Amino acid sequence: MTAVMSRWVLWVMLAVCIKVHADERSVEFDYRRAPAWPYSLSKSGVSGWVVYNLKAHHDGKVSAPEVLDSSHPLFSLSVVNVAPIWRVKPWVVSDQRPAVISLRQEHYFVHSREGNAPVPWLHRSLRHMTCARFNKRLDDFQQNSFGLEEIDMSVFRHTFKVLARVATYRRLSDERRFALGDALADAAPEIIQRCRANPELRYKDVLPDQVRMML
Repeated sequence: MTAVMSRWVLWVMLAVCIKVHADERSVEFDYRRAPAWPYSLSKSGVSGWVVYNLKAHHDGKVSAPEVLDSSHPLFSLSVVNVAPIWRVKPWVVSDQRPAVISLRQEHYFVHSREGNAPVPWLHRSLRHMTCARFNKRLDDFQQNSFGLEEIDMSVFRHTFKVLARVATYRRLSDERRFALGDALADAAPEIIQRCRANPELRYKDVLPDQVRMML
């Protein structure tokens, strides 16, 4: 496992669910209006998510929203449209805090039919996800997220997020938390291979035993 991946797993299993650098943690939002829920998706009861990058500027402005992964183009458009009006708390530029800081963010659109809470909804979705759907998500990710590794795709990120929640609920030791994260990260190539070969299976069925038992 690479050093970058080890750090990422470490943060996730501590319930911080995106890659975080020191600069990112120093940025605080001052104004952040929620993205509008696309009417057609809300009316249909469709939930979803968007993973995206932003540029935060020392004068408080936010720019360059870039969608990395998303469950629906309309959710992506909603985030991209609202992000430029967001503001962060200004800071003094220094050697430790550059003028522009890149942020990776996630937004979840969880319908009231799903209980409004992102992680329980993700948990249910992962339990019922087929390999055919996983393969479609992977294809979309590979097409739209150039330069990122497969472990960064939404399904794996959501699995890490759910594992972190379950590990906290079960009061697992840090050692067991990290072991779960390592097991999932190490098994990612095999998970992809098995789902490609067996689209009729469930995603849960191709996970390592210790991870599957947590879902």
